[in-house]
Amino acid sequence: MRRSRRARRSRWLLTVLAVVVLVGVLQARLDLLGRLGDQECRTVLCCEECPALRVSRVIDGDTFDSSAGRVRLFGVDTPERNERCYAEASRRLSRLAGKEVRVEAGPRSGDGDRLLFYVYTRNGESIEERLVQEGLAQAWTRDGQHRDFLVGLEQSTRLSGTGCLW
Repeated sequence: MRRSRRARRSRWLLTVLAVVVLVGVLQARLDLLGRLGDQECRTVLCCEECPALRVSRVIDGDTFDSSAGRVRLFGVDTPERNERCYAEASRRLSRLAGKEVRVEAGPRSGDGDRLLFYVYTRNGESIEERLVQEGLAQAWTRDGQHRDFLVGLEQSTRLSGTGCLW
């Protein structure tokens, strides 16, 4: 009994320490971005110069139709129809995407009949980052150049109990 209590306390302390370190890293990155000039991007992941796509229709929280075809957000998974938080995630993607998004290629270009892209708002803010940060999406753990950041952000969001999913 005593050993398991110590183990739980140690795990809890390690989790808190990880969150503190992640918040410190994120704050340092945001401070650096703020010093770089009049950047409009308010997320850590930014892509202000990425190519733009016109959005014609949002399908759900992580899929939309575009001028290039159907696009699946690379790096996150949102609830499916009839699951808790589906409507909230779908509405949020619709608001963030608007009529045009910017896209960044990941390590895989497709997922069946859908294109896979990291997706950014018109001014370059990461939509995946915002969805995870707001508790509307889970980070992929399989691959992607932003995987570690998004997974860490999800852990922080879970611990804080932010959003619909947590």
